[in-house]
Amino acid sequence: MRCSHLLALLLICVSSAHGISAAAESDVPRPFNTAESISAEHTEEAPRHRIVITPSLISIPIAERLQSLRSREDNPTVWPEESAVGVNPEEILARIDKAFETASMDNDSREAAAGEAADAAARVTASLIEEPVADPLDNALHMPHPESLDYVFLEARNAFVQGRLADLEEIQPLLSGHELSAYPELWRLILLLKKEPDDPAVNLEFERFFKLHRDEYIAENALHEYLKIEAERLSAERFLNLYNQLIWNQDDPDLMAWNAIHRLQSASGNNGRKEELNAAKRLYRDSGSLARESYQQLGDAIAQEDRSWLWTRVVVLLQKNGTGKEIKRVIAELPRPELPASIKELHEILDRPNAWLLRQKKLDRISARLAVFASLRLSRTDPAAAARLAEAAVDPKAGSFWRSLVWSRIGFTAMSRLDPRALDWFSRAGSDLSGMPYAVSSPEQLKAWRARAELRAGHWYSLGKVIDSMNEASRREEVWTYWKGRSLSARGLHDLARMEYERLANRITFYGKLSSDALGRQYAFSHPPKEMPKASDIAQWGKNPSIRRAEVLYRMQLFREGHREWNWAMRGISPYGSIALAAYARQERLVHRMINTSMKSGTDLVVIEQRFPRPHAELIERVSSAQELPAAWVYGLIRQESRFIPAVSSSVGARGLMQLMPGTASWTARQLGIEHYDEGRNLTELEMNLVLGSAYLHMLYADSGESFILATAAYNAGPRRARIWRNTLSDAMEAAVFIETIPYFETREYVKNVLANMQTYSMLTGKPIENFTNFLGKVTPSLREAKDLP
Repeated sequence: MRCSHLLALLLICVSSAHGISAAAESDVPRPFNTAESISAEHTEEAPRHRIVITPSLISIPIAERLQSLRSREDNPTVWPEESAVGVNPEEILARIDKAFETASMDNDSREAAAGEAADAAARVTASLIEEPVADPLDNALHMPHPESLDYVFLEARNAFVQGRLADLEEIQPLLSGHELSAYPELWRLILLLKKEPDDPAVNLEFERFFKLHRDEYIAENALHEYLKIEAERLSAERFLNLYNQLIWNQDDPDLMAWNAIHRLQSASGNNGRKEELNAAKRLYRDSGSLARESYQQLGDAIAQEDRSWLWTRVVVLLQKNGTGKEIKRVIAELPRPELPASIKELHEILDRPNAWLLRQKKLDRISARLAVFASLRLSRTDPAAAARLAEAAVDPKAGSFWRSLVWSRIGFTAMSRLDPRALDWFSRAGSDLSGMPYAVSSPEQLKAWRARAELRAGHWYSLGKVIDSMNEASRREEVWTYWKGRSLSARGLHDLARMEYERLANRITFYGKLSSDALGRQYAFSHPPKEMPKASDIAQWGKNPSIRRAEVLYRMQLFREGHREWNWAMRGISPYGSIALAAYARQERLVHRMINTSMKSGTDLVVIEQRFPRPHAELIERVSSAQELPAAWVYGLIRQESRFIPAVSSSVGARGLMQLMPGTASWTARQLGIEHYDEGRNLTELEMNLVLGSAYLHMLYADSGESFILATAAYNAGPRRARIWRNTLSDAMEAAVFIETIPYFETREYVKNVLANMQTYSMLTGKPIENFTNFLGKVTPSLREAKDLP
């Protein structure tokens, strides 16, 4: 009975979906949201699930949406929920004076800046209503119409995510004709395997699935999921055989751990076992996943082979910010004579390191091993306290390796906080980290942050020495290639410096542009092939099964899954082929794929219009102009934030074209006086997202003293963090140095990419930034105190 109810409901939904266009004419479209589009009703006796067909996937052109705004005066009962500019401009203008009467806006200059942003938003809103934008790429940022079975597919996916195996099995037959029918089949197998991992029939079904879909992404996905579930149960031979068939997912952290375990267990001969043991130690040392069960088992497997490594394991865990629970578990396995103190005291150091330190009357009486343990623990949270202990008990008693390790960790944490004492602490470390290589967590990261400390201090000779100590892979990175050139130039070695800059000057990147400035060259720009791809070269990609599946997934706004299918089709693609596929993406108005695909053509073959598109150019330029922001900056930010996908959401919840956090968007809407703003309906709408994002960016720009660097950093990491980083300055600092020493990796790379994008877009918009180095200039200390924007 339950099965027939569910199937009947789904069949009704499928047949009803054919009338979706008619429904859309009377219903107000909304941004697509899987969670909203699919709902489930449960009863205790017979659970039933209902697919709610909504018109939310229907794309409405800008002109049509703006027309609905103009008709609002004639029909006040119609409110255009879809429109991003769904506000009455007179209403905004009337509320400008009241818009900023909040505790967070009590600074005169800040209030003026925010007021200007609101006023400009009102003007552009009014202009969009009176003069709708007619853009030839109007539909480029809107999703295509869904097909009826898409909703059934999404319900199947919902059942899989929620672990509803019975419902998934009932839905699956309805999708036999769908382009993605293999997906629910795989989802069913995964749920079955999780339920009965030892069932030979299910294991056999998986094997048949691999063979049936060989060379497809779905087979790679299936093998990946199978190994994650069965890794511990498989024999070493079977696991390694399957693991070696993976093309993309061999770097999955859990599978890497199990690969090391199985290789260690199956190794033969003394040399073979030693080689695998060292490889396992390196993996454990460098992993950021030591709290995972797979890495706990890897650590245990290493310890079985080498009991002397147990203390090294504790040292690695201390550096990795490992959970106290895991460190305590490992400590309990150590023989008591090998511990530097009682387990109770070690637990106290782990749980309350500062309280323990305060109880120590004479630091110089602490043993070397206990001082190392406590210093490493303190270095994570209180580098100054760790330095006091290290100076008193580590330096006089511990060996050179342990001194080097402790002071490097203290310097690392201090530098990540931009503490001016970091360089002095790094200098105490010396360079003796090679004594116990498997005890030093992420040694290249330590060198990189020591280099940043030298860079921030302007010690060019020392900077060069640190870069020279890095491994070859690190030295070849753009960042250290450029700064190596700068260190050589500062020492008068201009010919050698020029060689470093030459490696980068043909790149459309942050350091590529700075290198071009150093060489006095024009910036890398467009280097198209002699002949652009023919129509036939482009059209053939439409026949590629992975590309077709990707397009179906994009139609349902399943971007992550779509990207995987698309990228699978690009395996082994040539530079010319990537340009052809990017042209296909442009033809299909998949702007985000056009950008990423074109980037595969490398540095010698560049079609600039593919890599730096300007969809909705008139709209974006009008909104930017209203806020008195360079359109190139807004383009550069959008390109980095969303790749021009209006409906995309980040892992932390940022949404829309300009990736606004919902709280920030709501706050900005209130400041702009938008009374009818609704986060669920409006945030991802094209115009609304642009109006709110550009107004907020204007506020950040004004708040930072009109610094593109600080405002860009604040947009990514938040105004408070950007202000903290600025407040570490005592004097003006070269902007490139300031950017390279931003503590957050994501923000550091984000700022570089946005500003490099901005320079390229400036060339495309006819207002070129002639000298990128001069444009960046310097970051100056803050001259005033101000409360944070959200």
